[in-house]
Amino acid sequence: MKDYQNSKLSIHNRVTDLLNRMTVEEKVGQVNQHLYGWKTYQKSQSGIQLTQYLKEHVKWGSGIGALYGLFRADPWSRVDMQTGIPAQDSWKLTNEVQHYVIEHSRLGIPTLFVEECPHGHQGLQSVSYPTNIGRGNTFNKKLIEETSQLMAQELSSKGVHLALVSTLDLARDPRWGRTEECFGEDPFLAAEFSKAVIKGFQGDLITETSFLTKTVAEVKKSVNQIGVVLKHCLAQGDTIGGHNSGAVNIGQREFMEVHYPLLKSVKNAVGVMAAYNDIDGIPCHDNPYLFEELLRNQIGYQGIVMADGTALDRLTSIYGTKEKSALHGLQAGVDLSLWDESYLTIGEGVKKKIITEKLLDKAVYRVLSIKFLLGLFDHPYVEQRAGYVAMMENAQAKNLEIAEESITLLKNENTLPLKTQEETLAVIGPNANDIYHLLGDYTSPQTETMSEQTILHALEVEFNEKNILYAQGCEVRRLENQQHLIDEAIAIAQQSDKIILVLGGSSARNFDMEFLSNGAVSSKGINMDSGENVDVASLELGGQQLALFRRIKALGKPIITVLIQGRPHEISEITSGSDAVLTAWYPGQMGGKALAKLLRGSSAPSGKLAISYPRSSTQLPVYYYQRDIAMNANYYDLVGAPLYPFGYGESYTEFCYDNLIVNAPSKKALEAGQPVTVEVTITNTGQFIGKESILLFVKLVGGNIIQRKKLLRGFEKISLKPQQSETITFRLNFEDICYYDASSNFALSDSVEVQVGEQTQRFTIQ
Repeated sequence: MKDYQNSKLSIHNRVTDLLNRMTVEEKVGQVNQHLYGWKTYQKSQSGIQLTQYLKEHVKWGSGIGALYGLFRADPWSRVDMQTGIPAQDSWKLTNEVQHYVIEHSRLGIPTLFVEECPHGHQGLQSVSYPTNIGRGNTFNKKLIEETSQLMAQELSSKGVHLALVSTLDLARDPRWGRTEECFGEDPFLAAEFSKAVIKGFQGDLITETSFLTKTVAEVKKSVNQIGVVLKHCLAQGDTIGGHNSGAVNIGQREFMEVHYPLLKSVKNAVGVMAAYNDIDGIPCHDNPYLFEELLRNQIGYQGIVMADGTALDRLTSIYGTKEKSALHGLQAGVDLSLWDESYLTIGEGVKKKIITEKLLDKAVYRVLSIKFLLGLFDHPYVEQRAGYVAMMENAQAKNLEIAEESITLLKNENTLPLKTQEETLAVIGPNANDIYHLLGDYTSPQTETMSEQTILHALEVEFNEKNILYAQGCEVRRLENQQHLIDEAIAIAQQSDKIILVLGGSSARNFDMEFLSNGAVSSKGINMDSGENVDVASLELGGQQLALFRRIKALGKPIITVLIQGRPHEISEITSGSDAVLTAWYPGQMGGKALAKLLRGSSAPSGKLAISYPRSSTQLPVYYYQRDIAMNANYYDLVGAPLYPFGYGESYTEFCYDNLIVNAPSKKALEAGQPVTVEVTITNTGQFIGKESILLFVKLVGGNIIQRKKLLRGFEKISLKPQQSETITFRLNFEDICYYDASSNFALSDSVEVQVGEQTQRFTIQ
């Protein structure tokens, strides 16, 4: 037995022994994730066959570092129900691929299986949860962790080792097409949810102590724990003009106050993915200060850095050759490629002495260490799991819960919940009867059964005592040939007592579209206006939706408007003309049922906006934590304030905040680690059981820079019965009430104002 095969040795000793036995070619194979996984097999009547595409690459690298997207199913991959692998048979394919890789690796090195999971696995028959822009509205860390655990269970049962999950992007410019992948605009919220995602997927796989000193047995990994790769690192939501992969111009103070806390939140993740963008002219894939100095040296990160799709090849425009691009990627600390050509040239770069083998070894060491951490060398194959159906049912139950909490009530003029007496409801709108419009980008084709779970269907089930009429009304963005659809909608609206109008946008792709080499759509569909590479200049509702709304409004009947969207749209006219307005974002497979329950009143809305809702794209930016500069916030032709502020959300009940108590230690004690404690009492003074998200903000006063208007520094979600009260305690540490000063240090301000609800209290730091 060789040392790397000895499970009694530490992970470090096993990796070191294995690395010393490897050739340069084998090392290069380990840092490459070059293949598109869905091309590695073919499905036929006789079964599944592995392709030459896979076999030739395994031969080239004497193995594979990682294999991306074995089960990815979507219009880009061209994988559907006929060509793809049923979910319950996925484990068979991973075992077959893994067996081939190990058998054709001189040293028996297994591969990592990597899958997209931004809001559930992008694979056939998988659970699709609300997209992040909705999940952020829950302000519920427990739900984020629980749903992440369920995603990990689903993926691990298929033999997947790494899940790619979006958590690090901030929605500071909603013109950006990937706004739907952000938890919102706030870095504290995104950091806390990132930690919850890590905990849910990984448990305690990585802790404060180095996993390299442990044996695999001492790691105590369970079968349902998998590694999570958080993306994108870093500042991708800050691109100029909301352009995907664009330039980011932020200064050092903005980076350290807004993005550095996000960087710290990934400390225990197995991986992070580098972002496409540059930061002040330096591409993230060529930024050793970001990954080597800040992330690894200062923060103590132990995981790998993965490239984004074909991003390393973009460095060629700077350095001229792929070998030099690979050199700079390795120097920046990027360990694992994704589809690019650059890392394929590392071996040639070593021969030409452009790249040193020592530099390559650093990346290989980190990739191998993760393989040992996840138990691949000792247990490379996955066993069929019992209880798969029950697991998926549990996941959908939790999916319904998080969908309910993500939906946010923006307006209600005594219209909701709907009464139970018989009446006729008209359900109208382009997003009322299409499941794909509820799911967001990075979503797989749906089964026939799941395709029926639309908003219309859910309303027909929930309100079976009512007469429900339906008309599409118009398409999402098409302008031509819409008049007959509008006329049909008006005809049924005239027969109704109330109208449920389902408007918004869509990220739905179809198999007729064309895609770039990194999967971003290049031929935009006429009725698709959100998702990767789908940035907009205007936030206006698309197509003839406003024309439809105006015709319906003229009837003088009660209107309940539901917005299905991946970004905020301009809705001032909609909100002023509707009796009730809800934003459901992209609420996932259970979104229709969740919405129907809220409209019925069997559950109460509890979502709060995790993004400041703009009136118009001409106002941007409107995120709430801008610097408190003395200026005229209004324009000559438009007010500067958002339509709805960050944290806004109505309920069917009412909550009262009182008894705010702040206990602050001395400055010396704060710096030594003693926290500020904040207590507040919340009472449900209404008539409904309700959930309330308690948001704690601080405003720093004094210091030697211009401070921000306020900063979120705590949030908790509770459920209260009518007249029930609960006291919540928050703890604020030094890092929660410090700022990045003029001397480039984190320092305390002169005083701090604490805000919870309408309650405020200021304390002086002495």
